[in-house]
Amino acid sequence: MRITLTSRVSADVVVIGFFADRKPAVGALEGVAGTGVDVVAAVRGTPAFRGGVDDAPIAIPPIAPKQPTIIVVGLGPHRNVTADVIRTASMRAASHVRGRRSIATTLGQLGDDRAESVRAAIEGSIFGCFQRPRPESAPYSSHEALPTSVSVVLSADDARDLGVKAAAARGQVTGERLAWVRTLTDTPAGHLTPTVFAAEIACDAAEAGVTACIWTQDEIREAGFGGLLSVAKGSAELPQVVELCYGDQTSPLGITGKGITFDAGGINLKKPLTEVHWMKSDMASAAAVAGAISAAARLGLDVGVRAILPLTENMVSGTATRPGDIAVHPNGMTTEVLDTDCEGRVILADGIAYLVAQGVSGVIDIGTLTDAAGYGPDLWAGASNDDALMSEVLGAGYLSGDRGWQMPLVPGYLEMMRSKHADLINGSIAVPDSSVLAATYLRQFAGDTPWVHMDVGSKAYITDQWEAWPAGATGAPMRALLRVLEGRAAE
Repeated sequence: MRITLTSRVSADVVVIGFFADRKPAVGALEGVAGTGVDVVAAVRGTPAFRGGVDDAPIAIPPIAPKQPTIIVVGLGPHRNVTADVIRTASMRAASHVRGRRSIATTLGQLGDDRAESVRAAIEGSIFGCFQRPRPESAPYSSHEALPTSVSVVLSADDARDLGVKAAAARGQVTGERLAWVRTLTDTPAGHLTPTVFAAEIACDAAEAGVTACIWTQDEIREAGFGGLLSVAKGSAELPQVVELCYGDQTSPLGITGKGITFDAGGINLKKPLTEVHWMKSDMASAAAVAGAISAAARLGLDVGVRAILPLTENMVSGTATRPGDIAVHPNGMTTEVLDTDCEGRVILADGIAYLVAQGVSGVIDIGTLTDAAGYGPDLWAGASNDDALMSEVLGAGYLSGDRGWQMPLVPGYLEMMRSKHADLINGSIAVPDSSVLAATYLRQFAGDTPWVHMDVGSKAYITDQWEAWPAGATGAPMRALLRVLEGRAAE
């Protein structure tokens, strides 16, 4: 894909914005000059379009050959236009022009921060053009819907600005890597086995300049990944661990992501049929971690990061882990598995314990563990033992439009996670499971190392459309993780 910053409009589609008072946004009329279309009259002639952020875009076909289609999107009140609004409006516009080869957008001219606005316009244009992969092409991305070029129409000075150019490059890489993450997450589990998933991650990492190592089965056992081996016992597929290293490894940031390529629930078989069919997405967190690190490398960020991605299926068979079995983790801590459907935290415990032993400066773990505290499709749930790291991650989420909210950790809740036969249980059967209890369990493996838990269970894969996001994979929290790495590189 080619990204261009230009003061000239030349594309198959031109995207312009109107505010809630039905007045054209900055650059809107200039963007369609010479097309012969009276955009203001077209807007006024569409009563359903009031310029609100939720209004369906207006598509105005060309009135002459070789003229562009014009897409008008609502931006809401002038004072409320932010990078988030620009990103969402760009997504709404792009979803109406899938298959067109070139898009020009004037939305980068909005807002107070030109660089952030340009990045948001590019990201939204790419996000909105994404389509789910076809099974016969899985696990490779279906790029037919992606445009060959996105042009951001700016003043000549802004188009030459080095900061704006850098933001455009980051927007492109973010969009392309998020498409990769969403493609993997939406790939049927029969195509994306743990072995195939590991190979996909390693291949993408190698292309980006990230050191990737797929551990052997002996290495998994020697590293003490008893949680992963316990979950994997019911599957005919061998478990995998992918280790990614990028940048200075003296005291890197450690990240681990849940990679369950299909979650049947184990012996505690999942019951709701409305849930089981999308358990192919239980590997979304591992894909997001890999995507963020790959993006950081492609951008040449000066940051040190080390990731551990445990990958397996959670299946039912005669060899599956039984409730009451005990798993031993890399730091020697033990977990009594009371609920085999609380498997994600068990494999993340391995990742956290291993990274802490390697001397990382801090650990972020990500998983689709619960309903993310009921925060819904817009927010992931966070928990932490370190206010500074939690603030860093939350801030990165808001900058990227990949937002989260912090949950409390109640020390007394640890008593609900005690086992009579091991150090911890993985899920209580005496009280309903929750995001807070899952975080309470994971916190024990971090020790004194700064740690943040991100539960993206309600956000990484959505079953109904939310704002401009269609049902399916969203790629969360890849954008937030990338902004964390960008922030550390800037320091």
